[in-house]
Amino acid sequence: MKSRLPLPSWALSVSAGLLFGGSVLSLVSPAIAQSNIQLRLPDISAPGNRESGSTRSTTCIAPDERLVALVPESNYGLTESGYPTVYFYLPETTAEHLKFVVLNESSNELIYEGRFKIDRSAGIASVSLPENGIQQPLAVGEAYVWYISVICDPADPSADVVAEGQIARVEPLATVTNATAAERPALYAEAGLWYDAIAASAQLKQDTESPDDWNALLDAVELDDLIPADLLSLSVLPEAAPMAL
Repeated sequence: MKSRLPLPSWALSVSAGLLFGGSVLSLVSPAIAQSNIQLRLPDISAPGNRESGSTRSTTCIAPDERLVALVPESNYGLTESGYPTVYFYLPETTAEHLKFVVLNESSNELIYEGRFKIDRSAGIASVSLPENGIQQPLAVGEAYVWYISVICDPADPSADVVAEGQIARVEPLATVTNATAAERPALYAEAGLWYDAIAASAQLKQDTESPDDWNALLDAVELDDLIPADLLSLSVLPEAAPMAL
């Protein structure tokens, strides 16, 4: 069983000097160009790969393409949401379906598994933990591992193209309660809540065609090569009612 990843004490509204797993949290601030937001990330690294690795020679994406989770280079991020959205770059693929899986990081318990239909590929897609009255939310103070698997061959899981990230839920931010949509990306970024910052900036980009915060966040985590990619808001759709445990 893996040990639980540490959660930042400032985000959990407890003593800033509290120890988690024998280490003290510190913050780093990547430079952000062309934006007035300041991204502050917890100085925590998690195992796993935000980009799919090499697969066998026969696969459903081109050899020079990669499935990429939109997460920091540390592979770790925070959210205040019980039902967060994760973003990823989906390359051109001949696959028809993908799978989204969430596991509890410490117990390896399956939290969610959903199968989705790929409607159109090549761009930034997203999936969410469904708030449907059945699915339980992520728990505050818990860390989770999530996987996106493009299913190249339904009969052979080893052919899947996989990217992953880790996510931990913290207490909600009081500062965003009355904030406007335009203010939310900066507030989340300053508080170190990566998943909420990227989701708020994606929404702002879609609603107002203002890409500055979105571009700055991708640049800050060394994913600026994905800035030109389209946001595919309707590209990944549930094929059927996802399984919730």
